[in-house]
Amino acid sequence: MVITAPLTSKIKSYQGNPILKPSRNNGLKIESELMVFHVRSISKDRLIEKIGEISTDELKTALATLKDITTL
Repeated sequence: MVITAPLTSKIKSYQGNPILKPSRNNGLKIESELMVFHVRSISKDRLIEKIGEISTDELKTALATLKDITTL
């Protein structure tokens, strides 16, 4: 199992959701929002190929948002 958060290109700019700009490192083609509030676990078998990865700052923002919603 892995913990994931989906991406969307329909950006709403919800507080705590990092907005990811396309880069060589993340492999995105268009600007996307990381939907931290929709985190879920999925089987590793569903992962076909790695497309890219987010920056340390983007990960810190996502983890801070998760911390905020789990302490409510």
